[in-house]
Amino acid sequence: MQIKNVLLTGGCGLVGRTLGPLLRDRYTVAHFEMQDPGDGLRFIQGDLRNPGEVAKACVGMDAVIHVAALHGKAWAELGDDTGFEVNVTGTKNVLEGAARAGVKRVVFTSSIWANGHHAPPAAYLPMDEEMEREPAELYGLTKLLGEQMCRYSTAQHGISTIVLRPGGIRPAELHDPRSVALLTACVDVRDVAQAHALALGAPEAMRHEVFIITADSPLSRVDPSAFRADHVGTLDATCPGAGALVLSGDLAIGPDAEWYTIEKAKRLLGYRPRYNFGPIDA
Repeated sequence: MQIKNVLLTGGCGLVGRTLGPLLRDRYTVAHFEMQDPGDGLRFIQGDLRNPGEVAKACVGMDAVIHVAALHGKAWAELGDDTGFEVNVTGTKNVLEGAARAGVKRVVFTSSIWANGHHAPPAAYLPMDEEMEREPAELYGLTKLLGEQMCRYSTAQHGISTIVLRPGGIRPAELHDPRSVALLTACVDVRDVAQAHALALGAPEAMRHEVFIITADSPLSRVDPSAFRADHVGTLDATCPGAGALVLSGDLAIGPDAEWYTIEKAKRLLGYRPRYNFGPIDA
């Protein structure tokens, strides 16, 4: 797929600030944002909730990377109605604007929260893209609806849509290889940016796919039943020295932990996260 011109939403956010510099040497990148991210890339001012502004920004683009969304503190401050409008209506506007402009590919930043968490417990481990579980909160529902709209756009308009489900995204300055979050559901922002770049450059034959994007947890290679029976011993056998951290309280993980597999992203995108759990000194 020949991609030159890329529209990036959410350039002021954690992922966007990391992704823009990664793309600029290979593509002509333009931001679509409420305010200029200030990184020297072309800036198109607009609001995702305005379909005309979104459609105009899509003209002349080969691809759109749609990262922008409300979550966390911003969601709490602005409320459910605004969160739903930005995340759902905004994604609808991006997909419709992209289809009308003849955009070849949309990369959509979803979330593992589209597939719920902990209640009810995962049907199996490690969790993958096929596991069915309802979102646990409205934010997760907005991401699931965005995924469904991507699939619909591929079926109806032929546009390639690649959905990425990052785990909890951690800033680069907070990377700690001994963090329990890297065993369960988190990912470094630099690896999230890598995954977006890989999705943008994926083969043209890839029409609609969903990928979990987390750290490469060593738990994805253990027997879940063995972990439930002896989580300290099983973890230590996989990561020597980790068991001692659990017993000392320096690594807070229990037998009811959930974790994910990134095998699909490895196989189809060539995703290889660099910021993972370990090594642990015995």
